[in-house]
Amino acid sequence: MSGKTNHFSIIIPFKSGKAYLLDCLHSVVKQDYPHYNIIILADNTSNIDDALDAVHALQNSKISIQAADHNLDILQNWGRIKDLAKNEYMTILGYDDNLEKSFLSTINNLINQHPEASLFHTHFNYINSKSEFIKTCQPLPSRLNASEYLDYAMNEKIDIMATGYVFKSSDYDALGGIPIHYPNLIYADLHLWIELTKISYLAVDTNTQFSFRMHASTTKTSKDKILLDAFVHFLDYLNELKAASPALGQIIQENAQKFCESTTKAIAHRLLRTPRNLRKGLSIDHMITKIESKCIALDSAYEPLKINSIRLAKTIETYPILNDLFLLFKKLYKKPVL
Repeated sequence: MSGKTNHFSIIIPFKSGKAYLLDCLHSVVKQDYPHYNIIILADNTSNIDDALDAVHALQNSKISIQAADHNLDILQNWGRIKDLAKNEYMTILGYDDNLEKSFLSTINNLINQHPEASLFHTHFNYINSKSEFIKTCQPLPSRLNASEYLDYAMNEKIDIMATGYVFKSSDYDALGGIPIHYPNLIYADLHLWIELTKISYLAVDTNTQFSFRMHASTTKTSKDKILLDAFVHFLDYLNELKAASPALGQIIQENAQKFCESTTKAIAHRLLRTPRNLRKGLSIDHMITKIESKCIALDSAYEPLKINSIRLAKTIETYPILNDLFLLFKKLYKKPVL
């Protein structure tokens, strides 16, 4: 191994899920690069069964546990990250995700190849709840500046989540950490990666170095309103970017209509799959009105009802009988139909 020896902190926010946490930790402690520590952010020891006892049983000096003395929600727990004592570089790892044993050595080499970069990433695989391979991520070039990154994100040419990104702890702290005003942290990671990329650029190693776990949805109540509220927050952020940076503003101007209409379509289809009594009053009309006001603020056109599938979704929602028939149909046929 040549070049500078960098030191890393791997932060793992945790609420529950002993088996996944242990699987994740086993993937980390097998790293072929030794200069790191692991910090588990546990929201409350009384709420996480015997998982922390199992972690203590590993007797690994690289692992420390920062347990809260009271129950925290996801925003409060992740909000603690900026106040931790950390090594020069850090990454946030989902407790149910796994690293390849060469993840840190790959990142260390990437940092040495791109010492001026402000964000580092690798390609990855998606796995299911049984750790079975689903698919690979969308490929990325070896380098993206902030404008390019934003363009990729708004055109859905990049798979974005919290796991897999590495950056300087000092940069993270200076930005105030991950923005926790986003409901359930939806879009918060994208916001953070854009801010970090603005400092310099994103460097990518195209080798597959981690696995991101996807779970089948078991939610019994609607998350559609949470998704809509988070998206509205992100559109407010895009408006701030547009005002602050002509280069980023041009990217936003070029892509805002498609970005807003694509998200409108996604939320509309989610709404149709949610029973009316679980929607918390949210309708497709209400969603369109909220997004339209933000899209207009971006000086962008917004014409979702010109999209056939959105117009059809609105029609189905208008008539309770059609809506109930659609729900029944989706129980029998799982593939997308709109």
